[in-house]
Amino acid sequence: MKNIYLVVFMVFLFFGSYGQGINTDYYKYGASPSDLPDFLLQSVETEPLILGISDPDMDSTKAAKQAIERARSLLYLSQNARVRSLFDYYMGEEYSGSGGTFQSFVQLAVHDSVFPEYVVLDTFYTRFQEAIVRIRPSSDDLEFGFTIGKSYDIRMEKFRLEYEWGGAAEFQDQTEMEIQFFDSITSSDLISVYKYSHQFEVYSAADGEERFFPTLRYNYVQPNAGQQQYFKYGLWVHIMDRFIQEIANESKRMRELVKKTGETYESSTTLSQGVTSNLVTFQIRDINLVDGEVEISLEVEFLEY
Repeated sequence: MKNIYLVVFMVFLFFGSYGQGINTDYYKYGASPSDLPDFLLQSVETEPLILGISDPDMDSTKAAKQAIERARSLLYLSQNARVRSLFDYYMGEEYSGSGGTFQSFVQLAVHDSVFPEYVVLDTFYTRFQEAIVRIRPSSDDLEFGFTIGKSYDIRMEKFRLEYEWGGAAEFQDQTEMEIQFFDSITSSDLISVYKYSHQFEVYSAADGEERFFPTLRYNYVQPNAGQQQYFKYGLWVHIMDRFIQEIANESKRMRELVKKTGETYESSTTLSQGVTSNLVTFQIRDINLVDGEVEISLEVEFLEY
């Protein structure tokens, strides 16, 4: 009997110590992928795609609220936002190698008290407790809501620095989205994404409450494709980062109307600068996930030249 008890004890000890070594986050997030809704990744032929996605691992009620506010913010930005951009490119030769730096700053912002009415079309929850919400304006005429005593301040910014020295290239950038709705109760949402070469960090705070993401890759499977895609920190940070980059690309293609300089020093150093400031409207026509990257198709119209 003592031998039997000893064997049973050893079995419990083995499984107990094994269980302590299990990465519970892996089994919560990494064992199987989450499905994604059709409306997120399929082309929208008849209307633009206006959506918001919450941070992962949130209470369903808070997640839906955050996703709706992010979707509303894209709607308000899409109507009449100001895009400002600064591009600064320096190229020169020093010592035995050549080098250069490229800096850019792009801001898409709107501050207003006019609230277009909207309706929620779809709500979907991933297995990582992310709420994905799609909305659209209530009518094509963009009806405006009752706004006395209400306003909002929404901005998206991206700063990027690229530098090359002796053939080696590095970069760092920071993307930030801040949403503030001013009513009888002030609502706020801030998310900041920092990249330095292969480092990737995220900070998020909603209504003054900070959130820290687990350092995990979230995996998703596309409808009808069956291919898994891995995204660290969930979907929204990647969609937001790619979206403002597309706005930056469009802004660079515009004429620098405020200021443009191009100067050469000592026949080997070139400095080029440009500044733009325009009102824009935009529509998101398509979103795709390709090899762990987000691709976004935008239609942008510049209203002020």
